[in-house]
Amino acid sequence: MCATRRSGYSRPVPTTTPTLPAHHASLWLDRGERPVHPALRGDLRVDVAVVGGGIAGLTTAVALHRAGVSVAVLEARHVGAVASGNTTAKISVLQGTRASTLAQRHPREVVEAYLAAHGAGADWIAARAAGVDCSFERAPAATFSTAGRDSTGARTVRAEADALRAAGLPATLDADLDLPFGVSEAVTLADQAQFDPVPYLQDLARELVDGGQAVHEHTRVRSVSLAASFGASPELRTTHGTLRADRVVLATGSPVLDRGLYFARLEPARSYAQAVRVRDEDSLPRGMYLSADSPAVSIRTALVDGERRLLTGGFGHRVGTDTPMSHHERELADWSARRWPVGEITHRWSAQDYEPEDGLPFVGPMPLQPRVLVATGFAKWGMTGGTAAGLALADHVLGRDTPWAASWAADRTPRANAVPVLASYNGQVARYLATGWARPDLPSRTPLAEGEGRVETTPRGKVGRCRVGGVEHEVGAVCPHLGGILAWNDAASSWDCPLHGSRFAPDGTVLEGPVTEGLGAPPGLTRVIAPRS
Repeated sequence: MCATRRSGYSRPVPTTTPTLPAHHASLWLDRGERPVHPALRGDLRVDVAVVGGGIAGLTTAVALHRAGVSVAVLEARHVGAVASGNTTAKISVLQGTRASTLAQRHPREVVEAYLAAHGAGADWIAARAAGVDCSFERAPAATFSTAGRDSTGARTVRAEADALRAAGLPATLDADLDLPFGVSEAVTLADQAQFDPVPYLQDLARELVDGGQAVHEHTRVRSVSLAASFGASPELRTTHGTLRADRVVLATGSPVLDRGLYFARLEPARSYAQAVRVRDEDSLPRGMYLSADSPAVSIRTALVDGERRLLTGGFGHRVGTDTPMSHHERELADWSARRWPVGEITHRWSAQDYEPEDGLPFVGPMPLQPRVLVATGFAKWGMTGGTAAGLALADHVLGRDTPWAASWAADRTPRANAVPVLASYNGQVARYLATGWARPDLPSRTPLAEGEGRVETTPRGKVGRCRVGGVEHEVGAVCPHLGGILAWNDAASSWDCPLHGSRFAPDGTVLEGPVTEGLGAPPGLTRVIAPRS
């Protein structure tokens, strides 16, 4: 992996931050027309209903389909619309400093099971991607620190190498990376991979449809009947019809049922990504990188229409906090421009991930509901983690054992060493709930600028006002999930809840999160304001 710095290349010294694109869209989803799957109409009966058209849900459905099980995938928006279509799409067992972090909290066999699961997920993706035009490429992965060798970051990098080696993985320590800045310590794992996730997801959906299975987009699940709690076949109520199944798989970012209380065991976080056209392609690195220092920054490249672009990401924060959120995008752009000869930022986007209390995903049957299965908490490593979860869920339905299923069990009780993390998560929820309602949010007479949004306290309650695409919207600014006061996300033009990560479009339509109902209008208010002349 290591390479000498290209001759003739000197680090740029930018005078201004590069201009950000006006449109917020991931490189993977901004690629023209995509296959359309019809919404559910009427009633349907299958063996397994899969809720969520991302990598975890589609992998589960394909694995079950191949075993002769009838399935239906229900996606509220379109295939890959949420985390799977907004990822940086790294396929790696080296995941920053996750292995060493887990080793501090869990026995060795749990860490080994985690790494084995992600290795199995990576292998399954590689085999499935062989026949798909999805820019699948092998590349080494590295975690690095730019602080001194005695710094916390460098020590963490060395600990990561130790954790990987203890699990039998050939990790190497070598700070000579093909990056245009100094590195004090780095751990590298060869033969990892990267790809374009959207055509891969679309091909999984195609396999299902070609095999006579159902894939329904624009079909949001509103509820799952309580009958599942008593061992009966659950019934799913959706925006377009009803579906009955022997089992239900909830493969959404955060489960859309509150019964398992997963929203209280996950911290929702947003991070940012940009695709960058550089003036000198020889300056680009050849591997995939992630910093161990703060802020964590992700680096890789992607081949786009014959041109290799730089993909950077990071600068994350808890959902619905640290406003205005667009400053994270500007900081990321400036970070790139100080290190590469940036010509143009072609795409900017953000993604949402969920960090579980103990660092391990929740995969399997919900507590006291053996017919309802979940997959959540992949902590930014959903490509391999979601695939491994899909394989485990299919094995569970088919009555087969999976080596990592026990440590990822969705019905596990919190471990003692996770209690402080749980207290922190829920302490933040209480704080944002209280401060959101206590904040005066005084109304303003200043007209809204394009892309601007604000919350105002009125006699009708908390009102959210925003202006997007020349249209002003007014909605109730209270999240229907548990009553949090929303924050305007000026980076993605959305209303975000800091409590548990629910997000809404400018007009109040649900985008993601545990919530299933859109924003209502404040009492006495039902209107969308037409564009001003």
